[in-house]
Amino acid sequence: MEQLRKMGAIGGAIALSLCWPLAVGQIGQNVVTDGVASLNNASVEAELLNYDRGYLSSTVQTRFTVVDESLKEQLEIDGLPTEFVVNSDISHGLLSLSAVSTLVDAEKLPLTLTTKTELNGNTDFNFVLSQLNHQSSGENSTSVSITKSTLSGHATVLGQINYELSIPSVQIDFPTGEEIILSNLTGTGEGKQAKGYWLGNQDFSIESFSVSDASMQPYLAIDGSTYKFGSHLDEVTKRLQSNVKLGVEAIKTSDGEVNNLDVDFELSNLDSESFEKVFEIYQSSPVMTQEDIESIVPYIDILFAKGFDLSMNKMSLNLGQGEFESKWLVSVPEGTENVSSNPATIVPALTGNLSTYFSNELVQEYPFIREGIDELIVMEMIKETGNGYEIKAELSKGNLVFENGQEIPLITLLMPVLLQ
Repeated sequence: MEQLRKMGAIGGAIALSLCWPLAVGQIGQNVVTDGVASLNNASVEAELLNYDRGYLSSTVQTRFTVVDESLKEQLEIDGLPTEFVVNSDISHGLLSLSAVSTLVDAEKLPLTLTTKTELNGNTDFNFVLSQLNHQSSGENSTSVSITKSTLSGHATVLGQINYELSIPSVQIDFPTGEEIILSNLTGTGEGKQAKGYWLGNQDFSIESFSVSDASMQPYLAIDGSTYKFGSHLDEVTKRLQSNVKLGVEAIKTSDGEVNNLDVDFELSNLDSESFEKVFEIYQSSPVMTQEDIESIVPYIDILFAKGFDLSMNKMSLNLGQGEFESKWLVSVPEGTENVSSNPATIVPALTGNLSTYFSNELVQEYPFIREGIDELIVMEMIKETGNGYEIKAELSKGNLVFENGQEIPLITLLMPVLLQ
């Protein structure tokens, strides 16, 4: 009897091992089918054309169609396809599926996707774009050249994504003679899409970006630029905080040069639930109808009623030999009710502060700044320091209150912007 049990166990194990590739194939088909269905959105429609599942491998064909009319029209103008068919060769492993996917018409877009998907749906991915040289149709055509580029990372079934991006070079030549060159774009990110916005961190850098005119003279040149974005959701308070940092070593134009640009902007304490509703309505209707406006108004009221903060933690640059630096904070306090029915209540409710610095070299080099500084000195709204000039003010009851006690209504500063 004991011998029969052993033989039965061995036989069961052999049967399971023989059937397991079929099980992996079935699980893989379910993962792929569900994944393709989830790709449908307002811009692209995905359709599974064929799934031929074998014992140790499968072949899949999927079609992606651009349905956004404006995007479709632009692709057609540029001589690019609006429909893509992808062939995938899938291998059934013990605990995962490996696939290599390529476009049917790969010479126009030489893109290859290699993936390894676990049975729970978590996937490692690696996009590789081979050397791309594209020229739009028509007599006055634009040419685009992109060197071999990669995008790799890991995606979970819960929507969490980690990725790394590398694009060594992009060159665009226009029929009028202008040229755009981008060098060494790299990026990393970790996070997920949360109802339309990115929740997590992203970090990009570009070594150089230049625009030349028809005579190949530099019109714009940007060196050493970085972009960092981070957002965080407090699960207890449901408040959203996001931060954007932009840095540029040098910006050169025909009008002059700016160096060491540094921008640090933050939006914090935003009610995520009402913000998501506003974002959802706006995304579904980029051109707002009266009905859309009426549906969005209650959520805007909630946003202001719960309060939020806007802050420029730092904005600084070097212009010529001079330096400029500014920072400010504007807070919408909690309890700012019914702003849609009475927008005039917003400005008086705001609180915050302002601090700005101009160096002596900046004031001396640019006469128009000198004129403004002289007026502010007469009004005692700016203070002269050893190295330059400094403005400090508090925002209270709709007024900017300066150190000397003088007040200026904030609305008078905003009026030119509102009129434009």
